[in-house]
Amino acid sequence: MRSTTTGIAAVRTTEVGPGSSPISGVLEGGDSSSRLSGSNVDKQASGSSLPLEAGLVASFRSLIGENVGALQDAAVSLTESTASSNFDSEQPPKTVCKSVSRTSQPYQVEDYLRLFAARPTHEAPVGPTALLRKITVLQAQLPYLSLDPLKTFLNCTWCVDYLLEQSDKHMDRWYLKPLNYTKKRAHKDVVLRLQNSVFSRWIILVAMCVSESFRMGDMSQDTSSNFWIGCIENSLGNELAQELGPRRTQDRLIDWIHVSILKAMITPSSNVHRLLRDNIATFLQLMFSYPTLWPDDSEFTNIPLSNLLCSEAHEAAYFALVDCVYAMASGLPQQLNYDTTMHQRPSAASLYQWIHGCPTEFQLILADINACRDRFPMARDKKEIENWLLTWQPHPSDYIFAESWMTVTWYAVQESWRLSLLVYLYLAVCGVSSNDQRIQLYIRQITQVVGAVKKRGSSGKHICFFIQYLMVGICARNETHRKIARDKLLAPSESKLWLIRTADFVPVLDHLWHGAAANGNPIKWSDYMRSREAVLPIMI
Repeated sequence: MRSTTTGIAAVRTTEVGPGSSPISGVLEGGDSSSRLSGSNVDKQASGSSLPLEAGLVASFRSLIGENVGALQDAAVSLTESTASSNFDSEQPPKTVCKSVSRTSQPYQVEDYLRLFAARPTHEAPVGPTALLRKITVLQAQLPYLSLDPLKTFLNCTWCVDYLLEQSDKHMDRWYLKPLNYTKKRAHKDVVLRLQNSVFSRWIILVAMCVSESFRMGDMSQDTSSNFWIGCIENSLGNELAQELGPRRTQDRLIDWIHVSILKAMITPSSNVHRLLRDNIATFLQLMFSYPTLWPDDSEFTNIPLSNLLCSEAHEAAYFALVDCVYAMASGLPQQLNYDTTMHQRPSAASLYQWIHGCPTEFQLILADINACRDRFPMARDKKEIENWLLTWQPHPSDYIFAESWMTVTWYAVQESWRLSLLVYLYLAVCGVSSNDQRIQLYIRQITQVVGAVKKRGSSGKHICFFIQYLMVGICARNETHRKIARDKLLAPSESKLWLIRTADFVPVLDHLWHGAAANGNPIKWSDYMRSREAVLPIMI
């Protein structure tokens, strides 16, 4: 692939919302409370840990003592207000809690034991959603509680153990697992991030809740997730307003982009354009903090997409993916300029490939088609893109999977992307009608290919096929294909953990099918755009 740029070049300054949330200071002490002792780090990295009840007792031993009176006497009184947002990573760790008065009731300590006992003796393990819900309930009782629930949890020595356990469960649900992306390596990456700061622990806890709600098909937790995301944003904004060193600034920028990705997953699709636009300046600042991502001859005007997607800058890679996918589905220009030159072969480090089924090569082509659709001056020629898609061949040597069926499935995923992007190219760039023989052939083949990817096991392992089903839905001329597209885009088992809310585009398809495409009439890309604008208006 040769170099090209896509999208629009406008960059807007990211603004931190004024004011603070009711709990914007829950991370008082900031990074200082995230420094774990060497013994704890070694123990957590090796995967061996005490039962969490025992860890809880050990963590609170200096507070609990032998009885409630000892708890009251030993409680640490903080000199700073819980509304403080000052962070100091150079200070040694400290237990974060409020002073406990002599009138504290014994049941409060028991409540904390129940709250943080993630492995109760007689109950099922507490999942992240249930845990955060308990924290929310107790947080609402401040300042009457003697300990701040959120700060207490995030600063417990076994908090990392709990989050690692949840992260391992999440990785176990990956549909595809290449042997050259080992769980041990992923585990190490998560450990380092959790050690880095209390922000990371807070964000990952909320991210686990979002993941769990998607997996369970329970979108009722979106309000709670939005609340916590808002609190994190306020605290991050206060932190970024301080004078920080280069590494600490990069860490906070990573956290900010991570939060913006979580918002995109649960925010109505009509608001994602503004969300991306408002975070472009932060994204660029983060990209410039990774000098190794930029080619030697780079002019720093176009994001090196292949280097980014093949790197371990996962948050930035996800942001670019959301930009490209949303531009395709919404019909709006991408927010960023991209260099789609393939500087290196895809890497197994690319998490989005295994979590979301998004092959790196085809993400570059998606960015190219978006640029060509919007007639960007330096976009690749449509004939060149078409030829690449028609002549593409898989590269079996890129990845080695644990089981043979994974190799077959990965090829099916790649083929479904190839077919879908051909449909998108013909429809949106070449101006071809949906009744074109090539498009109808590819639509039938897409349904056959994705239909061959079966659910594995009882854990809900799956591959996301949003773009594939959207293309099928736009071009479907019979009720069979329309029903497949509609059901799959609405089904939580199919759409969960996708980058944007797939179900938001079903009403767009309904409008199209009952309008321009009624009775199987052929449509063009402009018809889809009119339906999208009518049903899913987006403020530019």
